[in-house]
Amino acid sequence: MPAKGTKGKNRKQELINATLDCIANEGLQKTTVRNVAEYANVTNGLIRFYFSGKDEMLRAAYSALLEIMYVNARVEINDQDVCAKTRLQHFIQATLSAPIVSPRTVLLWANFLPMTYIDPEMAAIRTNEYAKTTKILAPLISAALASDGITVDHHECEILAIKINALIDGLWLEGSMAAYKFKDNELVNIGIDSASAILSIKLDNI
Repeated sequence: MPAKGTKGKNRKQELINATLDCIANEGLQKTTVRNVAEYANVTNGLIRFYFSGKDEMLRAAYSALLEIMYVNARVEINDQDVCAKTRLQHFIQATLSAPIVSPRTVLLWANFLPMTYIDPEMAAIRTNEYAKTTKILAPLISAALASDGITVDHHECEILAIKINALIDGLWLEGSMAAYKFKDNELVNIGIDSASAILSIKLDNI
């Protein structure tokens, strides 16, 4: 028997997934409560049971999209039995591979982006998720540098995290919109080589 509350959580997630599908297929303007209800094959009233309206529904969908990207980026990076450089390589590999690198992910991200400049709550979601990425990257970078006997202070480590994050963002866009340019693992290895240059250490290609 499902745990108490599980059914409600699953239903809410189904509605969020339907919202993302609607945005991907029809764009943000046509993502109304009625259209999402059709995608989810439920009544408008059920959506309003979980969300106060379209704005809250869109915020939940945006948060879910970024969380999916964040969760996939954490693959294998917390295993302390794996050396620091390898954990950093795994992070770069995860962020420059499917499902993070995909036309659908960029399409959804691009639909939401303008809202983050006009809706303070959407802006807060974006800021919080970006902070999570920096929080992951900074200690990974510090540990990877330390394994080569390089010590950096907190501020310098944050600057390096910003540089690596900017590198990944650029390659993510390139790989998602022009995947035909890259052979197997080529995008990942470009990221690893570029990160090696930024950090002045040698990270191994995948």
